[in-house]
Amino acid sequence: MDFLRFTGPLLLLLICFSKQSYADLFSATQHYQQQNFSKAYEEFLQLSEFGNSDAMYNLAVMSLHGQGTNKSLPKAYAWFLLASDFGLSDAKQTAELISQKYTDKQVLNDMYVALKQHYAFDVIATKYFPSEFSKPKKSLSKVRDHQPNYPEQAIRQGVEGWVWLEFDIDDTGAVTDISLIAAHPKHIFSTELINAVSLWQYDTDKPIKNRSLTYHFTTFKGKQYKTAFQNQRKQYKQSISEHIDAAEQGNGEIQFYISQWLQSNDYNASQLLKYHWQDEQAAQTLLFAAAKNNFPLAQYKLATGILSNDINDPDRATALNWLKIAAQHNNLPALYRLGSILSDSQNPEFSPHIALSYFQKAAEHDHFRAIRDMCLLLKTMPAKSQELKRCINAGLDIDDSHPTLLLLKAEIQPNNALSLKYAKQALKEAKSRKWSIKAISAFMQTLDPGALN
Repeated sequence: MDFLRFTGPLLLLLICFSKQSYADLFSATQHYQQQNFSKAYEEFLQLSEFGNSDAMYNLAVMSLHGQGTNKSLPKAYAWFLLASDFGLSDAKQTAELISQKYTDKQVLNDMYVALKQHYAFDVIATKYFPSEFSKPKKSLSKVRDHQPNYPEQAIRQGVEGWVWLEFDIDDTGAVTDISLIAAHPKHIFSTELINAVSLWQYDTDKPIKNRSLTYHFTTFKGKQYKTAFQNQRKQYKQSISEHIDAAEQGNGEIQFYISQWLQSNDYNASQLLKYHWQDEQAAQTLLFAAAKNNFPLAQYKLATGILSNDINDPDRATALNWLKIAAQHNNLPALYRLGSILSDSQNPEFSPHIALSYFQKAAEHDHFRAIRDMCLLLKTMPAKSQELKRCINAGLDIDDSHPTLLLLKAEIQPNNALSLKYAKQALKEAKSRKWSIKAISAFMQTLDPGALN
Protein backbone atom coordinates (compact mmCIF):
# COMPACT_ATOMS: atom_id res chain seq x y z
CA MET A 1 0.00 0.00 0.00
CA ASP A 2 1.44 3.37 -1.01
CA PHE A 3 1.48 6.48 1.14
CA LEU A 4 1.78 9.89 -0.43
CA ARG A 5 2.73 11.48 2.86
CA PHE A 6 2.77 10.37 6.48
CA THR A 7 1.24 12.12 9.47
CA GLY A 8 1.76 10.58 12.90
CA PRO A 9 -1.39 9.76 14.86
CA LEU A 10 0.02 11.15 18.07
CA LEU A 11 0.36 14.50 16.40
CA LEU A 12 -3.41 14.43 16.07
CA LEU A 13 -3.99 12.98 19.50
CA LEU A 14 -4.85 16.08 21.46
CA ILE A 15 -5.17 18.89 18.97
CA CYS A 16 -8.75 19.60 20.06
CA PHE A 17 -9.55 19.48 23.76
CA SER A 18 -13.07 19.72 25.04
CA LYS A 19 -13.61 22.77 27.20
CA GLN A 20 -12.72 21.48 30.63
CA SER A 21 -15.57 21.54 33.13
CA TYR A 22 -14.06 19.16 35.65
CA ALA A 23 -11.16 19.23 38.08
CA ASP A 24 -8.12 17.07 37.53
CA LEU A 25 -4.70 17.04 39.17
CA PHE A 26 -3.22 19.06 36.32
CA SER A 27 -5.80 21.86 36.51
CA ALA A 28 -5.65 21.96 40.32
CA THR A 29 -1.86 22.24 40.18
CA GLN A 30 -2.15 25.06 37.66
CA HIS A 31 -4.45 26.94 40.03
CA TYR A 32 -1.90 26.43 42.78
CA GLN A 33 0.97 27.72 40.63
CA GLN A 34 -1.13 30.76 39.75
CA GLN A 35 -1.62 31.27 43.51
CA ASN A 36 -5.37 30.71 43.19
CA PHE A 37 -5.12 28.72 46.39
CA SER A 38 -8.82 28.55 47.25
CA LYS A 39 -9.67 27.01 43.87
CA ALA A 40 -6.70 24.65 44.04
CA TYR A 41 -7.68 23.49 47.53
CA GLU A 42 -11.27 22.92 46.40
CA GLU A 43 -10.18 20.81 43.43
CA PHE A 44 -7.61 18.79 45.38
CA LEU A 45 -10.32 18.07 47.95
CA GLN A 46 -12.68 16.90 45.22
CA LEU A 47 -10.04 14.55 43.79
CA SER A 48 -9.34 13.14 47.25
CA GLU A 49 -12.91 11.82 47.27
CA PHE A 50 -11.76 9.21 44.72
CA GLY A 51 -8.58 8.23 46.56
CA ASN A 52 -6.19 10.44 44.59
CA SER A 53 -3.09 10.23 46.78
CA ASP A 54 -1.29 13.10 45.06
CA ALA A 55 -4.25 15.36 45.77
CA MET A 56 -4.18 14.31 49.44
CA TYR A 57 -0.48 15.08 49.63
CA ASN A 58 -1.08 18.53 48.16
CA LEU A 59 -3.86 19.20 50.65
CA ALA A 60 -1.35 18.39 53.38
CA VAL A 61 1.17 20.87 51.97
CA MET A 62 -1.48 23.59 51.70
CA SER A 63 -2.65 22.93 55.26
CA LEU A 64 0.95 23.13 56.42
CA HIS A 65 1.41 26.59 54.87
CA GLY A 66 -2.11 27.96 55.21
CA GLN A 67 -2.76 28.14 51.47
CA GLY A 68 -6.45 28.13 50.54
CA THR A 69 -7.29 27.01 54.07
CA ASN A 70 -6.38 27.85 57.64
CA LYS A 71 -2.85 26.87 58.63
CA SER A 72 -3.14 23.67 60.63
CA LEU A 73 -0.36 21.26 61.55
CA PRO A 74 -2.86 18.63 62.75
CA LYS A 75 -4.71 18.75 59.43
CA ALA A 76 -1.42 18.64 57.50
CA TYR A 77 -0.39 15.63 59.59
CA ALA A 78 -3.70 13.86 58.90
CA TRP A 79 -3.56 14.47 55.15
CA PHE A 80 0.05 13.28 54.95
CA LEU A 81 -0.89 10.08 56.79
CA LEU A 82 -3.89 9.53 54.52
CA ALA A 83 -1.69 9.99 51.45
CA SER A 84 0.67 7.37 52.86
CA ASP A 85 -2.28 5.03 53.40
CA PHE A 86 -2.85 5.26 49.63
CA GLY A 87 0.76 4.38 48.84
CA LEU A 88 2.89 7.54 49.07
CA SER A 89 5.74 6.49 51.38
CA ASP A 90 7.31 9.98 51.46
CA ALA A 91 4.11 11.33 52.95
CA LYS A 92 4.47 9.16 56.06
CA GLN A 93 7.97 10.46 56.68
CA THR A 94 6.70 14.04 56.56
CA ALA A 95 3.85 13.18 58.92
CA GLU A 96 6.41 11.75 61.37
CA LEU A 97 8.42 14.98 61.22
CA ILE A 98 5.30 16.95 62.16
CA SER A 99 4.59 14.53 64.99
CA GLN A 100 8.09 15.01 66.39
CA LYS A 101 7.57 18.78 66.58
CA TYR A 102 3.98 18.79 67.81
CA THR A 103 3.61 18.21 71.53
CA ASP A 104 -0.06 17.24 71.76
CA LYS A 105 -0.11 13.89 69.95
CA GLN A 106 -3.78 13.36 70.81
CA VAL A 107 -4.80 16.38 68.73
CA LEU A 108 -2.91 14.95 65.77
CA ASN A 109 -4.55 11.57 66.14
CA ASP A 110 -8.02 13.06 66.58
CA MET A 111 -7.68 14.96 63.32
CA TYR A 112 -6.49 11.83 61.52
CA VAL A 113 -9.41 9.82 62.89
CA ALA A 114 -11.86 12.56 61.88
CA LEU A 115 -10.64 12.69 58.28
CA LYS A 116 -10.50 8.90 58.06
CA GLN A 117 -14.26 8.74 58.48
CA HIS A 118 -14.58 10.08 54.96
CA TYR A 119 -11.18 9.55 53.32
CA ALA A 120 -9.89 6.28 54.76
CA PHE A 121 -8.59 3.77 52.24
CA ASP A 122 -11.25 1.20 53.13
CA VAL A 123 -14.04 3.77 52.80
CA ILE A 124 -12.96 5.02 49.38
CA ALA A 125 -11.89 1.62 48.06
CA THR A 126 -15.30 0.17 48.87
CA LYS A 127 -16.98 2.91 46.84
CA TYR A 128 -14.62 3.35 43.90
CA PHE A 129 -11.92 0.67 43.62
CA PRO A 130 -13.03 -2.33 41.54
CA SER A 131 -11.73 -5.81 42.27
CA GLU A 132 -10.95 -6.12 38.54
CA PHE A 133 -10.97 -3.64 35.68
CA SER A 134 -13.25 -5.50 33.30
CA LYS A 135 -15.87 -8.19 33.45
CA PRO A 136 -16.19 -10.91 30.82
CA LYS A 137 -19.01 -10.01 28.44
CA LYS A 138 -21.27 -12.53 26.75
CA SER A 139 -19.66 -13.64 23.51
CA LEU A 140 -21.87 -13.23 20.47
CA SER A 141 -21.21 -14.56 17.00
CA LYS A 142 -22.36 -12.73 13.89
CA VAL A 143 -24.45 -14.28 11.14
CA ARG A 144 -23.99 -11.18 9.00
CA ASP A 145 -20.83 -9.09 9.04
CA HIS A 146 -19.55 -6.07 7.17
CA GLN A 147 -16.11 -4.53 7.58
CA PRO A 148 -15.92 -0.73 7.73
CA ASN A 149 -14.14 1.10 4.96
CA TYR A 150 -10.87 2.80 5.83
CA PRO A 151 -11.31 6.39 4.58
CA GLU A 152 -9.07 6.98 1.57
CA GLN A 153 -7.68 10.26 2.84
CA ALA A 154 -6.80 8.67 6.17
CA ILE A 155 -4.98 5.88 4.32
CA ARG A 156 -3.00 8.35 2.26
CA GLN A 157 -2.01 10.33 5.35
CA GLY A 158 -1.35 7.27 7.52
CA VAL A 159 -3.90 8.45 10.08
CA GLU A 160 -4.95 5.88 12.66
CA GLY A 161 -7.68 6.03 15.28
CA TRP A 162 -10.51 4.38 17.15
CA VAL A 163 -14.27 4.65 17.50
CA TRP A 164 -16.35 3.69 20.53
CA LEU A 165 -19.99 2.80 19.88
CA GLU A 166 -22.88 1.47 21.90
CA PHE A 167 -25.98 -0.10 20.40
CA ASP A 168 -28.89 -2.44 21.01
CA ILE A 169 -29.62 -5.79 19.40
CA ASP A 170 -33.21 -6.89 18.79
CA ASP A 171 -34.72 -10.39 18.91
CA THR A 172 -33.68 -11.08 15.31
CA GLY A 173 -30.06 -10.21 16.05
CA ALA A 174 -30.22 -6.92 14.13
CA VAL A 175 -28.25 -3.94 15.42
CA THR A 176 -30.49 -1.00 16.33
CA ASP A 177 -30.07 2.56 17.57
CA ILE A 178 -26.31 3.06 17.42
CA SER A 179 -24.81 5.73 19.69
CA LEU A 180 -21.39 7.28 19.16
CA ILE A 181 -19.71 7.54 22.55
CA ALA A 182 -16.28 8.81 21.52
CA ALA A 183 -13.86 8.75 18.62
CA HIS A 184 -10.35 9.87 17.82
CA PRO A 185 -9.70 11.67 15.61
CA LYS A 186 -13.20 13.10 15.42
CA HIS A 187 -15.18 12.99 12.18
CA ILE A 188 -12.80 10.67 10.31
CA PHE A 189 -13.74 7.06 11.10
CA SER A 190 -17.12 7.30 12.88
CA THR A 191 -19.42 7.34 9.87
CA GLU A 192 -17.68 4.40 8.24
CA LEU A 193 -17.98 2.27 11.36
CA ILE A 194 -21.61 3.22 12.02
CA ASN A 195 -22.52 2.35 8.44
CA ALA A 196 -20.84 -1.04 8.79
CA VAL A 197 -22.23 -1.94 12.22
CA SER A 198 -25.77 -1.05 11.14
CA LEU A 199 -25.55 -4.00 8.72
CA TRP A 200 -24.41 -6.52 11.33
CA GLN A 201 -26.66 -9.29 12.59
CA TYR A 202 -25.91 -11.43 15.63
CA ASP A 203 -26.84 -14.99 16.38
CA THR A 204 -29.41 -14.36 19.11
CA ASP A 205 -33.17 -14.53 19.53
CA LYS A 206 -33.20 -12.39 22.68
CA PRO A 207 -32.89 -8.60 22.70
CA ILE A 208 -29.67 -7.21 24.18
CA LYS A 209 -29.26 -3.63 25.34
CA ASN A 210 -26.17 -1.47 25.57
CA ARG A 211 -23.69 -3.57 23.62
CA SER A 212 -20.33 -1.78 23.56
CA LEU A 213 -17.75 -1.82 20.77
CA THR A 214 -14.39 -0.09 20.45
CA TYR A 215 -13.02 -0.53 16.94
CA HIS A 216 -9.40 0.28 16.12
CA PHE A 217 -8.43 1.59 12.68
CA THR A 218 -4.77 0.85 12.01
CA THR A 219 -2.90 1.14 8.73
CA PHE A 220 -0.93 -1.51 6.90
CA LYS A 221 2.71 -1.41 8.02
CA GLY A 222 4.40 -1.87 4.64
CA LYS A 223 7.95 -1.00 3.59
CA GLN A 224 7.19 2.56 2.48
CA TYR A 225 5.20 3.15 5.64
CA LYS A 226 8.09 2.00 7.83
CA THR A 227 10.51 4.22 5.93
CA ALA A 228 8.29 7.26 6.43
CA PHE A 229 7.82 6.36 10.09
CA GLN A 230 11.59 6.17 10.68
CA ASN A 231 12.03 9.55 9.01
CA GLN A 232 9.61 11.15 11.46
CA ARG A 233 10.63 9.17 14.54
CA LYS A 234 12.32 12.17 16.17
CA GLN A 235 9.15 14.23 15.78
CA TYR A 236 7.18 11.33 17.20
CA LYS A 237 9.44 11.06 20.23
CA GLN A 238 9.01 14.76 21.01
CA SER A 239 5.23 14.50 20.75
CA ILE A 240 5.16 11.35 22.85
CA SER A 241 7.39 12.92 25.49
CA GLU A 242 4.96 15.82 25.82
CA HIS A 243 2.00 13.48 26.20
CA ILE A 244 3.80 11.33 28.74
CA ASP A 245 4.66 14.42 30.79
CA ALA A 246 1.05 15.61 30.70
CA ALA A 247 -0.23 12.18 31.77
CA GLU A 248 2.30 11.97 34.60
CA GLN A 249 1.26 15.45 35.74
CA GLY A 250 -2.31 14.23 36.13
CA ASN A 251 -4.10 15.44 33.01
CA GLY A 252 -7.11 13.12 33.07
CA GLU A 253 -8.08 13.62 29.44
CA ILE A 254 -4.62 12.73 28.15
CA GLN A 255 -4.47 9.73 30.48
CA PHE A 256 -7.77 8.50 29.03
CA TYR A 257 -6.71 8.89 25.40
CA ILE A 258 -3.37 7.19 26.00
CA SER A 259 -5.20 4.31 27.71
CA GLN A 260 -7.21 3.86 24.50
CA TRP A 261 -4.08 3.83 22.32
CA LEU A 262 -2.49 1.24 24.59
CA GLN A 263 -5.39 -1.18 24.05
CA SER A 264 -3.98 -2.11 20.65
CA ASN A 265 -0.43 -3.08 19.68
CA ASP A 266 -0.95 -2.09 16.06
CA TYR A 267 -0.73 1.69 16.39
CA ASN A 268 2.51 3.59 15.94
CA ALA A 269 1.38 5.49 19.02
CA SER A 270 0.99 2.36 21.16
CA GLN A 271 4.28 0.87 19.99
CA LEU A 272 6.18 3.94 21.14
CA LEU A 273 4.14 4.63 24.26
CA LYS A 274 4.87 1.13 25.48
CA TYR A 275 8.52 2.01 25.80
CA HIS A 276 7.36 4.09 28.77
CA TRP A 277 4.39 2.02 29.97
CA GLN A 278 5.66 -1.55 29.66
CA ASP A 279 3.27 -3.12 32.16
CA GLU A 280 0.63 -5.28 30.45
CA GLN A 281 -1.99 -3.60 32.66
CA ALA A 282 -0.89 -0.08 31.72
CA ALA A 283 -4.06 0.69 29.75
CA GLN A 284 -6.27 -0.25 32.72
CA THR A 285 -4.01 1.58 35.16
CA LEU A 286 -4.16 4.78 33.12
CA LEU A 287 -7.92 4.47 32.68
CA PHE A 288 -8.32 4.18 36.45
CA ALA A 289 -5.97 7.14 36.97
CA ALA A 290 -8.05 9.19 34.52
CA ALA A 291 -11.24 8.25 36.39
CA LYS A 292 -9.66 9.27 39.71
CA ASN A 293 -8.56 12.46 37.98
CA ASN A 294 -12.22 13.18 37.37
CA PHE A 295 -12.38 12.77 33.58
CA PRO A 296 -16.07 11.86 32.94
CA LEU A 297 -15.51 9.71 29.85
CA ALA A 298 -12.94 7.63 31.74
CA GLN A 299 -15.35 7.25 34.64
CA TYR A 300 -18.02 6.02 32.23
CA LYS A 301 -15.60 3.66 30.48
CA LEU A 302 -14.45 2.22 33.80
CA ALA A 303 -18.03 1.83 35.05
CA THR A 304 -19.33 0.03 31.97
CA GLY A 305 -16.28 -2.22 31.93
CA ILE A 306 -16.92 -3.51 35.45
CA LEU A 307 -20.73 -3.40 35.37
CA SER A 308 -22.17 -6.86 35.87
CA ASN A 309 -25.69 -8.23 35.69
CA ASP A 310 -24.90 -10.28 38.77
CA ILE A 311 -26.65 -8.39 41.57
CA ASN A 312 -24.35 -10.05 44.12
CA ASP A 313 -21.18 -8.80 42.43
CA PRO A 314 -19.65 -6.14 44.74
CA ASP A 315 -18.24 -4.35 41.69
CA ARG A 316 -21.79 -3.63 40.56
CA ALA A 317 -22.13 -1.02 43.31
CA THR A 318 -18.72 0.39 42.38
CA ALA A 319 -19.80 0.69 38.74
CA LEU A 320 -22.98 2.53 39.75
CA ASN A 321 -20.96 4.92 41.91
CA TRP A 322 -18.72 5.81 38.96
CA LEU A 323 -21.76 6.22 36.70
CA LYS A 324 -23.27 8.67 39.18
CA ILE A 325 -20.04 10.67 39.32
CA ALA A 326 -19.88 10.85 35.51
CA ALA A 327 -23.57 11.81 35.41
CA GLN A 328 -22.87 14.70 37.78
CA HIS A 329 -20.69 16.10 34.98
CA ASN A 330 -23.66 15.70 32.58
CA ASN A 331 -21.95 12.88 30.72
CA LEU A 332 -24.82 11.86 28.44
CA PRO A 333 -23.98 8.13 28.14
CA ALA A 334 -23.80 7.92 31.95
CA LEU A 335 -27.13 9.70 32.36
CA TYR A 336 -28.69 7.33 29.85
CA ARG A 337 -27.15 4.20 31.37
CA LEU A 338 -28.35 5.10 34.86
CA GLY A 339 -31.84 5.69 33.49
CA SER A 340 -31.67 2.35 31.70
CA ILE A 341 -30.65 0.49 34.86
CA LEU A 342 -33.17 2.20 37.15
CA SER A 343 -36.06 1.75 34.69
CA ASP A 344 -35.61 -2.04 34.51
CA SER A 345 -37.98 -3.72 36.96
CA GLN A 346 -35.70 -6.78 37.02
CA ASN A 347 -32.91 -4.79 38.68
CA PRO A 348 -32.75 -4.36 42.47
CA GLU A 349 -32.12 -0.63 41.90
CA PHE A 350 -35.49 -0.25 40.10
CA SER A 351 -36.74 3.29 40.61
CA PRO A 352 -38.79 4.52 37.65
CA HIS A 353 -39.18 8.13 38.73
CA ILE A 354 -35.46 8.58 39.34
CA ALA A 355 -34.84 6.81 36.02
CA LEU A 356 -37.15 9.32 34.36
CA SER A 357 -35.10 12.22 35.74
CA TYR A 358 -31.90 10.77 34.27
CA PHE A 359 -33.57 10.21 30.89
CA GLN A 360 -34.90 13.75 30.91
CA LYS A 361 -31.45 15.24 31.53
CA ALA A 362 -29.97 13.27 28.63
CA ALA A 363 -32.98 14.00 26.42
CA GLU A 364 -32.46 17.73 26.91
CA HIS A 365 -29.31 17.26 24.82
CA ASP A 366 -31.12 15.18 22.15
CA HIS A 367 -29.69 11.84 23.28
CA PHE A 368 -31.90 9.66 21.09
CA ARG A 369 -31.77 6.40 23.03
CA ALA A 370 -32.66 8.31 26.19
CA ILE A 371 -35.67 9.85 24.43
CA ARG A 372 -36.74 6.43 23.11
CA ASP A 373 -36.47 4.73 26.52
CA MET A 374 -38.09 7.69 28.27
CA CYS A 375 -41.09 7.24 25.96
CA LEU A 376 -41.24 3.53 26.80
CA LEU A 377 -41.08 4.35 30.51
CA LEU A 378 -43.74 7.06 30.28
CA LYS A 379 -46.02 4.53 28.58
CA THR A 380 -46.11 2.65 31.93
CA MET A 381 -47.20 5.83 33.76
CA PRO A 382 -50.85 6.57 32.86
CA ALA A 383 -50.76 9.92 34.65
CA LYS A 384 -48.08 11.15 32.23
CA SER A 385 -49.92 10.69 28.94
CA GLN A 386 -49.26 14.26 27.79
CA GLU A 387 -45.57 13.90 28.54
CA LEU A 388 -45.57 10.70 26.51
CA LYS A 389 -47.01 12.50 23.48
CA ARG A 390 -44.36 15.23 23.73
CA CYS A 391 -41.65 12.59 24.15
CA ILE A 392 -42.74 10.68 21.04
CA ASN A 393 -42.81 13.87 19.00
CA ALA A 394 -39.35 14.85 20.23
CA GLY A 395 -38.00 11.46 19.16
CA LEU A 396 -39.69 11.62 15.77
CA ASP A 397 -38.16 15.06 15.24
CA ILE A 398 -34.79 13.29 15.29
CA ASP A 399 -35.80 10.10 13.46
CA ASP A 400 -39.18 10.61 11.80
CA SER A 401 -39.62 6.96 10.82
CA HIS A 402 -38.31 5.14 13.86
CA PRO A 403 -40.30 1.88 14.23
CA THR A 404 -40.48 1.88 18.04
CA LEU A 405 -41.67 5.47 18.22
CA LEU A 406 -44.20 4.95 15.42
CA LEU A 407 -45.53 1.91 17.27
CA LEU A 408 -45.86 3.97 20.45
CA LYS A 409 -47.68 6.65 18.47
CA ALA A 410 -50.01 3.98 17.11
CA GLU A 411 -50.73 2.68 20.61
CA ILE A 412 -51.90 6.05 21.94
CA GLN A 413 -54.25 6.98 19.08
CA PRO A 414 -57.94 7.54 19.93
CA ASN A 415 -59.27 5.11 17.31
CA ASN A 416 -58.27 1.94 15.49
CA ALA A 417 -58.03 3.59 12.08
CA LEU A 418 -55.31 6.00 13.20
CA SER A 419 -53.61 3.28 15.23
CA LEU A 420 -53.49 1.02 12.20
CA LYS A 421 -52.14 3.84 10.04
CA TYR A 422 -49.12 4.43 12.26
CA ALA A 423 -48.63 0.73 12.94
CA LYS A 424 -48.38 0.07 9.20
CA GLN A 425 -45.78 2.84 8.91
CA ALA A 426 -43.84 1.23 11.76
CA LEU A 427 -44.04 -2.18 10.09
CA LYS A 428 -42.87 -0.84 6.74
CA GLU A 429 -39.88 0.94 8.31
CA ALA A 430 -38.92 -2.03 10.48
CA LYS A 431 -38.85 -4.25 7.41
CA SER A 432 -36.80 -1.65 5.54
CA ARG A 433 -34.23 -1.55 8.33
CA LYS A 434 -34.36 -5.36 8.73
CA TRP A 435 -35.36 -4.94 12.37
CA SER A 436 -37.71 -7.14 14.36
CA ILE A 437 -41.42 -6.80 13.50
CA LYS A 438 -42.62 -9.01 16.33
CA ALA A 439 -44.07 -6.31 18.62
CA ILE A 440 -45.56 -4.37 15.71
CA SER A 441 -47.22 -7.48 14.26
CA ALA A 442 -48.67 -8.45 17.64
CA PHE A 443 -50.19 -4.99 18.07
CA MET A 444 -51.65 -4.99 14.57
CA GLN A 445 -53.27 -8.36 15.23
CA THR A 446 -55.15 -6.80 18.18
CA LEU A 447 -56.50 -4.13 15.87
CA ASP A 448 -57.30 -6.25 12.83
CA PRO A 449 -56.46 -9.96 12.60
CA GLY A 450 -56.28 -9.66 8.83
CA ALA A 451 -54.07 -6.54 8.78
CA LEU A 452 -50.90 -8.53 8.04
CA ASN A 453 -52.39 -10.45 5.10
